Amino acid sequence: MQNITLKRTPVYEEHLRLGGHMVEFAGWEMPLHYGSIIEEHMAVRQKVGLFDVSHMGELLFSGEHAARELDRLSTNTLQDTEPGVCTYTHHLNEDGRIIDDTIATRISGDEFLTVPNASKTSEVLAWVTKNAHCGISDYSDDICCFALQGPAAVGVMEKISPEATSLGGFRGMFTGSGKGSFMQRLEGGSYYISRTGYTGEDGFELFVHRNRGAETWRGIMEKGREFGIHPVGLGARDSLRLEKCYLLSGTDFDGKQSTLETGYNWIISWNHDFIGKEALSRQKSGGGYPRLFSFLTEGKVIPRHGDIVRSESGQGHVTSGGYSPVLGRAVAMGYMNPWPKADGRVTIAVRGREIDGRAVKPPFVKLGK
Repeated sequence: MQNITLKRTPVYEEHLRLGGHMVEFAGWEMPLHYGSIIEEHMAVRQKVGLFDVSHMGELLFSGEHAARELDRLSTNTLQDTEPGVCTYTHHLNEDGRIIDDTIATRISGDEFLTVPNASKTSEVLAWVTKNAHCGISDYSDDICCFALQGPAAVGVMEKISPEATSLGGFRGMFTGSGKGSFMQRLEGGSYYISRTGYTGEDGFELFVHRNRGAETWRGIMEKGREFGIHPVGLGARDSLRLEKCYLLSGTDFDGKQSTLETGYNWIISWNHDFIGKEALSRQKSGGGYPRLFSFLTEGKVIPRHGDIVRSESGQGHVTSGGYSPVLGRAVAMGYMNPWPKADGRVTIAVRGREIDGRAVKPPFVKLGK
């Protein structure tokens, strides 16, 4: 049997010191939890949590044509954004199928940072290198990213970088007064901080050079102590995004679904040309495609990825299912054609038994932003 060496973020020893239960994830050794997924989940919903998301990719587009080229690779339009604006978007192949979702941030006039998912970084890098005619650099191994999320995130950020608390949603900025490119500023000791995250709560993401990763993590944990900060692993990261019905790469889309099928029509800017646009236009005009929908189940049985879900009008399959600590019940998402309307009854085949469910309008939890 072949031995595979897993990657570790610069914060690995800190995770061990905090009691992190380490598991393999997308080629990385990452904390699943630090003792209790539910406790970590509720810490983010009620106070503040800190995530190490340094396993995710960081690709930098640069040069005078960077905006034009990245725009052509994105469902959302980026070319007219101002420096500091963060944009959620999808990358599609020629058939209109999702390669990955990402947040693209305009760092300056000719620099954009995109953050692909860990399991997709190599694929996205190969695809953008083939299709974009501008400078593209992979700094995934050189950058740490930490997500500070929860109602008390602003209080913690006040102690780290007070000026960042004035950022609006999906806006970013450098700390300090340094000059130069994105990487030059990180190497010089600056943070790049954006008011983004994937939990549904208010919060920030901090990008820092890997050489300062461990000390930055320790500093955030120390400054957050009075606010009840808790380290958070992959388990609660998944349950938090599921409560808000946010997509999970490789699970809610796996190379077979289009942006229309996910229901994320709001990130398609039809007034610009992008790879996959023609295929999406044909699908939109033709209709009759599956659609991701959300549903609650009766009882405590949790639907899992691949389980069959049925309604009066169709049959589909579950993509994401889990326990919602806020609601105290099972929640799930899946694809069906036609998809059930809100309050429509569904049944789910779970491990040899049929359970009842009810379609609901997303998100499951209407907290935070």
